[in-house]
Amino acid sequence: MRKLIIPFACGAAMLAASAQAQQAPRYDVESHCEQVASVGGSPSNTMYNSCIEMEQQAYDNIKQDWSSVPGGTQQHCDQVATVGGAGSYTMLESCVQMETQAADNRSEFNFE
Repeated sequence: MRKLIIPFACGAAMLAASAQAQQAPRYDVESHCEQVASVGGSPSNTMYNSCIEMEQQAYDNIKQDWSSVPGGTQQHCDQVATVGGAGSYTMLESCVQMETQAADNRSEFNFE
């Protein structure tokens, strides 16, 4: 009986990780934009609103294709996007785009 529990538990954990990768990560956008708007002293409502709009647009773009992004790229770009705290969908989207372009145009070393 014990042999059945271990494979089931591992399978359930893999299924949960797979389901999580199907959805874009959740970031605290308001906190991120508060930090951005407060650079240099008193908060700027213009900067805050602009930040929210940019983050919303990036989130809307990334959520559509997130499940087709390779797992390694998802993990790497999530780490990049959360450096410094709350997380940024603008950074996440940029990272995914750059990694995808780099994968499509891998460089080769040449001995000549």
